[in-house]
Amino acid sequence: MRLSLGTRLVASTAVGAAVVLVAAGAALFVLMRDGLVDQFDRAMLDKARLFASAVEYKSGKIDIEFDELDLAEFAAHGQPAYLQVWIEDGSVCFRSPSLGETDLARPASSAEEPVFRAMILPDGRPGRSVVLPFQPRVDDKRGDAAPGLPGVPTLTMVLARGTAPVDATLAQLKMVLFAVGAAAVAVACGVLWVAVRRGLRPVGRLARDIADVDAADLSTRIAVPGAPAELVPVIDRLNLLLGRLEAAFQRERAFSADVAHELRTPLAGLRATLEVTLARPRPAPEYRETLARCLRITEQVATMIEHLLVLARLDARQAEVQSERVCLGRTVRSAWQPLAERAEARRLRVDLDLDGGTDLETDASLLGLVVRNVLENAVVHADEGGSVRVRASAGDGHIDLRVANSGSRLSQDEAAQVFERFWRGDSARTGTGTHSGLGLTLVGEAVEALAGRVVVTSEKGGEFEIHVRLPRRPAGP
Repeated sequence: MRLSLGTRLVASTAVGAAVVLVAAGAALFVLMRDGLVDQFDRAMLDKARLFASAVEYKSGKIDIEFDELDLAEFAAHGQPAYLQVWIEDGSVCFRSPSLGETDLARPASSAEEPVFRAMILPDGRPGRSVVLPFQPRVDDKRGDAAPGLPGVPTLTMVLARGTAPVDATLAQLKMVLFAVGAAAVAVACGVLWVAVRRGLRPVGRLARDIADVDAADLSTRIAVPGAPAELVPVIDRLNLLLGRLEAAFQRERAFSADVAHELRTPLAGLRATLEVTLARPRPAPEYRETLARCLRITEQVATMIEHLLVLARLDARQAEVQSERVCLGRTVRSAWQPLAERAEARRLRVDLDLDGGTDLETDASLLGLVVRNVLENAVVHADEGGSVRVRASAGDGHIDLRVANSGSRLSQDEAAQVFERFWRGDSARTGTGTHSGLGLTLVGEAVEALAGRVVVTSEKGGEFEIHVRLPRRPAGP
């Protein structure tokens, strides 16, 4: 059975309160018991000293003058007290009527100070006794009475009383402490239960708000007015997570729509070409031209699908980065060769500035992907008869690749969107079917996988530049 947070808090607090109250009650009980026993012992000692003051040593004999004292508690009925006095030789010189012919246990020790002890009284009741060694008063010829003179024997007195009053008081104290402790725990649990329920109301509201979030509308944000400080970070993190989920779902919907649009256009062109060609018999050269056109369209679709697969691997961090020594200048020259003919056809002025010492340890495949796409982007988007400038240089711990083309049609704000999937500067998608709109998206993802960074700067009507910076060596684990 899974307990609620409120039940756990109340139960743990109740146990803690019970432990504290038991400890406090036990300490109070011990203090009260010791105080009552000490008070009981002092009363016995005062009584014993009173009786000791009535014993006189006169003419070599012990004279006990207890007649003037109150001996009612030592009567042989009810619940009496007991009193017995011994001489040094062990002979009994006084025995209270309550003892009859019975003797109290004579202490074997010869302590000079009073000794208190618990005992069982002759009638079987629990009690306590005080052992008081003393010397009787001496009545000399001058009439002075003084104890402690040479030759005066030392007597031992034992006075014993039942502890029933003390035991009754302690029993009553136990009941009071138990009742007060139980009531305190019950009241504390009740108050705590109310406080916990009120304190956990924001948690309940938070749970209801989370349950109300619909996957179809992730724009909802959680707001719990009056939430305690401990819940504020949780709410903030949940709202941040909802924001990320909303953005991810929006990207997924937009991506699906873009893929459908991008594939529909070349496939529609392919279908139209085939339908027109099959509408009537044609000469063999026309069929070959149609097949070549269809082949180019299928190659474009295949390239787009390949780019999507690479993006999927990069997004899922499944692309293995295998570092090896690569020369950036050599990679640029190799990637430029397939583009040189297209650049010449568009009458572009090309400036390749490739410094030596541009070796780095990185993944050759991903680096080639980055270089090919930034070069192709420059050749495709440069204005007719414009220029393309490529520069590779080495810095302190990093390698820089800058690729710029003239005739930019994008402002700086628009240029910040070039890494989005299927984004094009022409809102009418005039290039659809020719370019997939994924090249620079691949560049951004690949550079991130290589622990580098890429920055785009653009001036409308001026230059569009892509700056890629990669570390010379991969970062340690």
